[in-house]
Amino acid sequence: MNRRELLAGLGSAGALAGAGTLLRVGPPSFGADGPEMSDGNESLEVETIDARGSEAGTVRVPTDAVALVTFFVTGCGNCQAQIPELAAARDQLRERHGDAVRFLAATYQRSETLSPAALREWWATHGGDWAVGYDAGLAEAYGVVGYPTTILVDPNGEKRWHETAVLDHETIVRDVDDELEAEDSDGDRGEEDPSDETTSESTASRIDVSGP
Repeated sequence: MNRRELLAGLGSAGALAGAGTLLRVGPPSFGADGPEMSDGNESLEVETIDARGSEAGTVRVPTDAVALVTFFVTGCGNCQAQIPELAAARDQLRERHGDAVRFLAATYQRSETLSPAALREWWATHGGDWAVGYDAGLAEAYGVVGYPTTILVDPNGEKRWHETAVLDHETIVRDVDDELEAEDSDGDRGEEDPSDETTSESTASRIDVSGP
């Protein structure tokens, strides 16, 4: 076990003790909690493999969409339970929002101890069907310790929420929907012309329909 895996295991010991029953109540706000961005910063990349729903290469965070990133290790039972929940959430979010949400999964393990072939088999067994690979420092950049941990990163690179737990798909969908609706509301307010009564009435209708 290398230092990264040891730190992840130590950090998750307390969190995983009750992870099977832990559910989140609304997403905490991290504001501008994210790493400093710079060109060529490898810490913001995941080395992806050729697997179901995944292509060999690299994926950088942030992307041009909201990114839902999950960190895991293959020997973790809670991580195995998390993948099908993420798959169900992804299906619903793709139906609602198309490509506005990108999913990414990154293992703390190294290719020297977990071969791409072994990761590919684990991924298919547990229902993964999106980009997956080896973390190259993304977890450290966003202050992630433990597994399974899921973070939501907006296109500006800000971490909107962060949870170390097994999340059910309904919770994931609700929290991602909330974030996308908040972004849409911010954009609407920025573009609205106060003198345009039609625009104001339309915005009010959307707010009334969506509820609090």
